[in-house]
Amino acid sequence: MAQAVGSFCGYAAYGVLHRYRGLIWEHLSLAFGPSLSRKVRYRISRAVSANVGRMVMEWFVFDRLSPRQLQRLVDIQGLAHLKQALEKGRGAIVLSGHFGNWELMPMAAAALGFQGGVLARPLRRAEYERFLWLLRTRKGVRTIDRGSLKEIAQLLQKNQIIGMMPDQDVDSLEGVFVDFLGQSTYTPVGPAALSLMTGASIVPCFITRIGRRFRMVIEEPLAVPRSGDRAQDVVNLTQAWSRVVESYIRCYPDHWMWMHRRWKTRPEQIDDKRTSRLHRGTTTDASVIR
Repeated sequence: MAQAVGSFCGYAAYGVLHRYRGLIWEHLSLAFGPSLSRKVRYRISRAVSANVGRMVMEWFVFDRLSPRQLQRLVDIQGLAHLKQALEKGRGAIVLSGHFGNWELMPMAAAALGFQGGVLARPLRRAEYERFLWLLRTRKGVRTIDRGSLKEIAQLLQKNQIIGMMPDQDVDSLEGVFVDFLGQSTYTPVGPAALSLMTGASIVPCFITRIGRRFRMVIEEPLAVPRSGDRAQDVVNLTQAWSRVVESYIRCYPDHWMWMHRRWKTRPEQIDDKRTSRLHRGTTTDASVIR
């Protein structure tokens, strides 16, 4: 019932929220170009809105589900990859995006006994933030404020998991431009910097819908050869995880949040001092993980 109501609300929102509808169409055109017909673009954009509606309504249901019920709701594939990363004893950076119903992933992992938390930034509306923080807490998921480097490092030292979703354009964070969906895209370097600093593997993870249930796919830990140049290693690792995120978006375009202004930051807008500091390799680890 929650999914049906959520879909209806999503379709209704698509009809009245012209600004967000326009952003979805604009970004789909930017990423797929003329290969995407007007009919297909319309179908995907409506499905994006329906997914957002379902996702929000599902959050209220998740709060009532037991760990066993959560396990039955999610089919997890690739669990061995996460265990492989944790065998190193340095924790794991589980990297995903605003894709599917992303809040379900850490809950499903916690239901299986994995410990850790998710990195989050403050939301514009405090009431939404309180709801999500409480929801995660009740499901055994710790929320870590972005910038809490010491807390993140302690968690990884305990061989636990930190979840991150760095697929949005946040120009207040240190970043580099990498290729993403065919565009030069400003991308946070936090996951790469944290991995290089702590030795924790980056493990991509995504959740997709299969009817009323979900499939959570855990990919192999990223293996990117070190060049010896830390700044270049950060770029290479950032590009590597961006390619994985892109592959899922291209397979499931209706699962991603296309209304976010992913390409708003352009090279000329980035502060010269900050950019040059990054390329000289003098950016501190704390500053890029904020």
